[in-house]
Amino acid sequence: MFDIAKKKKDEGIYLIGQNANDVTGSCIYIKYNGKKILLECGLYQNNNYLESYNINSAKFQFKPSEIDYVFIGHTHVDHIGLLPRLVKEGFTGKIIASHATAQLMKPLLYNCAFILLSEANALSFKYKRNYSPIYDETDVTDTLKYIVEYDEIHTQYVLDDVVSFKWYENSHCVGARQLQLTLRDQNGIPKSILYTSDIGSLNTKNHYVPDTEIPTDFNKITIMESTYGEPGRINKKTRKFDLDHLKAAIDTVTERGGSVIMPCFSFSRTQEILTNLYSIYHDQNFQYDIIVDSILSCDICDLYSTLLSDNDLELWGKVSSWDKVHFIREKEDSLAIVKDHRPKIVLSSSGFCTNGRILSYLHEYLNDENSMVIFSGYTGADNSYLSYRIKNYKENKIIKISGDGVENKADCISLGTFSSHANRNELITYGSKVNTEKLVLVHGSEVAKNSLKQDLKTAISNEDKTFKVVASVKDMVITL
Repeated sequence: MFDIAKKKKDEGIYLIGQNANDVTGSCIYIKYNGKKILLECGLYQNNNYLESYNINSAKFQFKPSEIDYVFIGHTHVDHIGLLPRLVKEGFTGKIIASHATAQLMKPLLYNCAFILLSEANALSFKYKRNYSPIYDETDVTDTLKYIVEYDEIHTQYVLDDVVSFKWYENSHCVGARQLQLTLRDQNGIPKSILYTSDIGSLNTKNHYVPDTEIPTDFNKITIMESTYGEPGRINKKTRKFDLDHLKAAIDTVTERGGSVIMPCFSFSRTQEILTNLYSIYHDQNFQYDIIVDSILSCDICDLYSTLLSDNDLELWGKVSSWDKVHFIREKEDSLAIVKDHRPKIVLSSSGFCTNGRILSYLHEYLNDENSMVIFSGYTGADNSYLSYRIKNYKENKIIKISGDGVENKADCISLGTFSSHANRNELITYGSKVNTEKLVLVHGSEVAKNSLKQDLKTAISNEDKTFKVVASVKDMVITL
């Protein structure tokens, strides 16, 4: 029997990360038969720099030097972003990841160190006291030494007499994996845990990733994300609808002499949008430049050329060598392009418009009624997000960017089918089909988890199964 309780026990699965009650800051701590393990070690992210700083610098609920293994499902910063702090404070174990994930971690962690420095400087200026960055580039360099690649799908890797693991396919992003962690007790009896990390659509729409699979093996405990578990998180629009909408928008804006500004996450989203632009326009007489303006985006685009294979590599080779695409690294080149008002399409980070070169483009073009801002994903839940304020232009006619008030006059649309997360119905399908004794929902709002929990109970019954569903809370302990 399992025992679920808030009271800490010596052995068990400790839901210590912010992903126990939010959609960020993934970290799960496991103690079992003398081994200490982390399932990811992610950064807490929101628009409140002080709150983020306080959470990310809070004392770990374990000794980093005692952790044997850290398993990484994928490279998004809310899943890997605290690894350098872990190493800084004494970790010397193995950071286990797929080959692609391991390679992508380098530019993403160095970029994270840069952002943390910028945020610490902003806090120091605002509050007139010294805020040291949580870690720096030296800590990132040290962290990379502990990454060990295990790449094969469905291969049982034995790490020691207690710990072994297996990867499963995951369409969330390039390199993403689901984890089956097997732990043996003192008698050699195995107990397994399935950890989805973030999972992509069960019906893959994005390029360069495999289909997410639903493991058929039995696992004592399954820990599943619930990001899009809230009622209504089903996008009824199709990818074709979004692509038709995107083409119509670009054609309209460029014909009237404006530019299209697309805030995009550097990893995965930028490459996906580029690939779709290629599919729409490469065999037409397309007259306009497509600008990828972000050092990190350029670095990851370069990595795609080494990480992909077969048909994926062939397609990406065509996309990245398309003569309409220009990759901008140098700041001087970026500033020149910002001031050049000839019609163009710009992909720049960040996706939420919280930082990066996208701010320069928004400062220059947001007041241009001939131009358009196109979002390709979630824009935030309230006015604390610049992306939200831009999208909700009727309530935000003047927007402050880089200290200046800018008229919010450019057109704005959102495309809803480019998410890398499984939607609500897919989560229900996945969660009802696994073979387990207990399904634990993490990485979701309280509303998402509890709503999903109720519908999962019905779906599980329809599958003639009887396992329990548990909505996580912070510091819950699951005993084996």
